[in-house]
Amino acid sequence: MTQQTGNDSLTETTTPPTTPVTVKKPPFCENCHTDAEKTGLEETAMAAVREHAFAVNLIGVSEMLPRTSQLLFINVTTAENHTHCIELTIKGWRVASNRNDCMNGDFRQLSIHTKYFETLHALLTEISPEYRQRFGGELITKLSAVAVEQEKKGQNTE
Repeated sequence: MTQQTGNDSLTETTTPPTTPVTVKKPPFCENCHTDAEKTGLEETAMAAVREHAFAVNLIGVSEMLPRTSQLLFINVTTAENHTHCIELTIKGWRVASNRNDCMNGDFRQLSIHTKYFETLHALLTEISPEYRQRFGGELITKLSAVAVEQEKKGQNTE
């Protein structure tokens, strides 16, 4: 569904909810130790979702698109309210589409839809200036906290 915002000409796309970060095993698999485990790709995706959630408006694994041990999709809405469907494969991270839950990219933007990134951070840095600002701000905050903690430890030993 596309909605026109009242104060500008940008549109927002709303999509169905995505997978929460915490995933529970189905009850019938409580004692099994095989297929109920998440694949390496899923682990990578879930870790990336948790790591970058603070710097975007929405992020989660797509429930509508295929998910295999070699391919999955993540829906992201950036701080600028731009939606993207991100593909994760062993090749890396790639913008599959500018719409959530969609695998078909815009042929007019081949440069972004054909480029693979080693990390989700690298991809988000390229597509979202506000992500760069938020991530940088969070990094400064954490480094400042570490500096204060080290300063306290230095004062306690003197």
